[in-house]
Amino acid sequence: MNMKTQVFLGVALTLMVFACKKDETAALVRVPQLPTTTDKYAEAASGSFVTNATAVDNQKATLGRVLFYDTQLSVNNSVSCGSCHHQQKAFADVGASSTGFGGGKTTRNTPAIVNASMQSSYFWDMRESNLQNMVTQPIANHLEMGLEQPDYLVLKLKNLPYYESLFTNAFGDGTINSSRIGEALSHFVSALVSVRTEFDANVSTNFAGYSELEEMGRQLFFNELPCAQCHGGDNFSGWGSIAENIGLDDHYSDPGVPGQDWMTGEQRNGWFKVPSLRNVALTGPYMHDGRFNTLEEVVEFYNSGIQDHDQLSFALREGWNGGGPNTDIFSPNVDSPPLRMNLTTLEKNALVAFLHTLTDEQLITLPMYSNPFVLAENQ
Repeated sequence: MNMKTQVFLGVALTLMVFACKKDETAALVRVPQLPTTTDKYAEAASGSFVTNATAVDNQKATLGRVLFYDTQLSVNNSVSCGSCHHQQKAFADVGASSTGFGGGKTTRNTPAIVNASMQSSYFWDMRESNLQNMVTQPIANHLEMGLEQPDYLVLKLKNLPYYESLFTNAFGDGTINSSRIGEALSHFVSALVSVRTEFDANVSTNFAGYSELEEMGRQLFFNELPCAQCHGGDNFSGWGSIAENIGLDDHYSDPGVPGQDWMTGEQRNGWFKVPSLRNVALTGPYMHDGRFNTLEEVVEFYNSGIQDHDQLSFALREGWNGGGPNTDIFSPNVDSPPLRMNLTTLEKNALVAFLHTLTDEQLITLPMYSNPFVLAENQ
């Protein structure tokens, strides 16, 4: 065999190996790998305060889980809902803003998903009150997932072989439409229930299991400071869904919730939805713009940094507990300066320690909430 023949055979063999590897790689596709027994999503909230979540349908939530993590729901198959809502972050994102399908950045911090069925409005500006409508808005958003035409989304899903049986199990037949997509996603999101924290475990024992530092923080949170004025209730987000101006700035470039300030009649400026504090130790960066990276920074802001905005929440002015110049709820302390808590280092550490007791370890580890997609050979 001469040298030219050897070279030719060597090149041919190399090309064949490369082609085989390329074909092997191309044959791998993302498909959902689900348990043989349907996960019992409705039981996750059984016996808890999240009563609405017990209405979750297990088959619809299973379909919703696949939709939530499927990158095919974006215009270029690059991102999913789960790309910005990470289970290990209690379904918040890792940065101050989120990256969409084309590399663009969202203008607000991605909220964590927690006990969604208890809420009456969604997004930082509370623009949506229907959960089934809310879950599909990021799919159509021009920055986030980019599938602005619902018909195109339906067509994409019809061409994916794993959806027909999932829709049949959930709805009785394999028909795919926008309404069913929203319904299934809302069932999965409603199933993301956080009720298994150290706080929850200690309620029945009057917090006998708390450390001295954690108990100090609890007393500060509920009794000595106005924290629970906004973050009250079982979900630590008030009762239902509320918005407040917390004095992050003396004027906001992002006005937040639209409408008028009920006291002054002026256009609202800097009002944002009060988020749940469940799993707050996991969900930083914090605030609507992600300006604070740590809980310590957040506590210090409330301790010493509240700005004197003319629409500042009454709970964040001196005299919040009736000790100021006005004690009548209909004549609030609007002329009082912003609250200065003057906390000691120990008290700040205690507040942070208490907030850590609101972490639900099962929420961030349960397989039924995780990404079901694996790489498999294309059949």
